[in-house]
This record gives sequence, C-alpha cells and structure tokens, in this order.
Amino acid sequence: MATGTVRAYHSNHGYGYITPDDGGPELTVYYDSIVDAPGHVLSDGQKVEYDLTVQEFREVAERVRPID
Repeated sequence: MATGTVRAYHSNHGYGYITPDDGGPELTVYYDSIVDAPGHVLSDGQKVEYDLTVQEFREVAERVRPID
C-alpha cells in the first residue's frame, strides 16, 4: 500500500484530496473508498495508506485507511 497525507477532506461533499508521500500527483479520495475510519471521515493533515487505481482516466485512492 502507498502512504500519504490528507490535504483536505470535505465531509459535506463526500470527497477529498491526498498528497502522496512519494511526491506523485495529488489523488482524489471518495467517501465510499474510506475504510477503518469512524463515519468514513478523514481529517486534514491525517496520515493514510491506500491503494492506487485508475477511474475515468485519473488516479484515485481506494481502500483508504488512517495510519495510527
């Protein structure tokens, strides 16, 4: 799994952005891709691990889990 930091998460819209630790392009994370987080909500600045996948010609984060 890759790791990164949540730059912003908009719980009212159900999506946010992750900055990968490896310096790659910023990724979008959607509400239904978040696992092991209460209420499927992430906090700005939170460290996460995730799987990378391609949806509609762009990379997105899947199976996103907070790192304790």
